[in-house]
Amino acid sequence: MGRRGWRRWVVTCLAAHGLAGTAGWAQEPTKYSQEWWAWRAQDPPGARQVEKKGKLWPPFPRPQGEPQRWEHQYHHAHYWPYPYSCQDQAYVRGVIDQQAGNGWIAATTLLDYHFQDDTQELNSAGRRQLQWILTQAPLAYRGVYVAQGTSPQIGQLRIAKVREALDELGLDASAPVVLRPASPYGRPAEEIDFLRRLELQSTPRPRLFVVGTGTRGASNNAGLMNASGLGSASAGGGGNTSGGNSGGTTR
Repeated sequence: MGRRGWRRWVVTCLAAHGLAGTAGWAQEPTKYSQEWWAWRAQDPPGARQVEKKGKLWPPFPRPQGEPQRWEHQYHHAHYWPYPYSCQDQAYVRGVIDQQAGNGWIAATTLLDYHFQDDTQELNSAGRRQLQWILTQAPLAYRGVYVAQGTSPQIGQLRIAKVREALDELGLDASAPVVLRPASPYGRPAEEIDFLRRLELQSTPRPRLFVVGTGTRGASNNAGLMNASGLGSASAGGGGNTSGGNSGGTTR
């Protein structure tokens, strides 16, 4: 190939490359432009799934297409585990919110011991609980839940009695009153009162020890001397002295 043929081949290749590039511009931005980088930034991270000899490698779902740019791979590895940590945090917050909601449902439930056994009217504890629910509980949880009891008739009667108590106490009559299956938590109040009384009866009387009095100081000193043997030695010495004096007197 002469010089003229070589030039013709180069011009043909450049023209073909230019036409191909022009045809691609209608579908994707110009390579390395700001729009092109923004477009490639949407590529998902991770290895690509490829097809070899009729099999998919790997066999489980993976992104396909061109691999991620190395600049974007570095960005993804640098801020790992973002954005997957956002999903985990949202899941944990959802579980915590659900637990908090269940706790407030339990706290705003009128249980069996809040009602009279025969008339199903609210007793004094039930009235105080109802007033606390509609005056002190957070606004988002000011709904009244009622234990449905052993039969649907008891549940409906309890709801009617709660509505009457709302009117008598001057509380919000539009507050929702909902039946729910619920069992009392903890021990009966009579059992707790009985255990508390036993605890108070077994408590020893308070005692005050006065430090520095003569009687107590003397008794303590005597006890220390007896424990150390000084008391017996002093007694023996005293006996010898008295004996010596008596002997001298005799002579």
